[in-house]
Amino acid sequence: MSWKAFLKTAPLLVIFLILGVIINKLSFFQSNAKEDLQNAVTFEPLCVFQDGIKKNESLHFCLIKNGAPPKTVHQITKTLGRVFNLRKSLPGDEFTLLLNPLDSVVFFEYKRGIDEKYIMHKEEGELVVRMESVEFNYLIKGLTGIIQNSLWESMITHSKDPELILKFADIFAWEIDFLTEIRNGDRFRLIFEELWKDGKFIKYGDVLAADYIMSGDNYTAVLYQDSTGHKDYYDLSGHSLRKTLLRSPLQYRRISSKFSYSRFHPIFKRYQPHYGVDYAAPVGTPVSAAGDGVVIFAGWNKGLGKTVKIRQSKGFVTSYGHLSKFAKGIKKGKRVKQKDVIGYVGLTGATTGPHLDYKCQKNGRYVNPLKMTVPSVAPLKKNYVADFKSYSEELLHCMNFLCQEKVLAAAR
Repeated sequence: MSWKAFLKTAPLLVIFLILGVIINKLSFFQSNAKEDLQNAVTFEPLCVFQDGIKKNESLHFCLIKNGAPPKTVHQITKTLGRVFNLRKSLPGDEFTLLLNPLDSVVFFEYKRGIDEKYIMHKEEGELVVRMESVEFNYLIKGLTGIIQNSLWESMITHSKDPELILKFADIFAWEIDFLTEIRNGDRFRLIFEELWKDGKFIKYGDVLAADYIMSGDNYTAVLYQDSTGHKDYYDLSGHSLRKTLLRSPLQYRRISSKFSYSRFHPIFKRYQPHYGVDYAAPVGTPVSAAGDGVVIFAGWNKGLGKTVKIRQSKGFVTSYGHLSKFAKGIKKGKRVKQKDVIGYVGLTGATTGPHLDYKCQKNGRYVNPLKMTVPSVAPLKKNYVADFKSYSEELLHCMNFLCQEKVLAAAR
């Protein structure tokens, strides 16, 4: 090529070189912009949702209500559902959701109550979830007292929460009716766990051991867990305190009518048998299944109004009348466990006031629920008896010491 020809083409070469530099720079900026966007999407969540579950709300509804995209909500509930039954969500449960600009989940936390939470995030592009237990400090404490008027009045001033009283009463629910049988001067003792976090009392744990002295009779309970993980309350001989049927299927205020073969009916104005016990209680008071069994009737039963009947083992059938409504899912064929709520006290049928009509049959014959002998559940297995006796001796020694209102141990 001659110099003249080169000089003629030089301006074009310069132009091409300049264009090449510009295109290269643009590619560099586009690449950096794309990387910056990815970093922003990955590390700088722009949307934060925080709220709590309200009454009659589901997690799905609550997330949608707060503005979370439906597709994202579906991903969250589907992933969380792998480890947690969403039907067990309760009012007061809380959640925190962080989304990036593309509505992708960066972080999700679901707090259930005070001692359980679920964490969700992405690993290799997929949502994963795990459950984390909240760690508490445990204090073991003792309490002793003398009954004045009622168990409630005698314990409430020494309790941080009424839950402790209910736990104590539940232990002896098959042996003692704390509304009708206790007397002033009866004595009680118990040792129990307190759960603390960040210097604050959170809740009560297990009652580890307890005893109640009533009219000279001493009832003692020890909580024992065997090597299989089964945990129950036993007396000092290793017999379970639980019976196949509860003494009473609800928390009642008084017995308004007892079992009788001839009672004057306040509505029908004549004498007739009353094969049950009437427990007076406010409308809406939960009624529990007296024992494990199968619902054989749930519907309207003439003068008893809304009624549930349950067939239990050992030939027992229990009946619960005058209910205001049935608990969710209660219908014929439904299997229930002892203490499952099956309905609520009401005024249905022929009645002068809110109460539960509770009846019990043994092999087809009506028996008095307040006087019948109910079989216990299986006692402690023989291979655990020696360990149980050693453990119970240590625990009772601790109760003797702790009922001087001292703290035995802190933290675990």
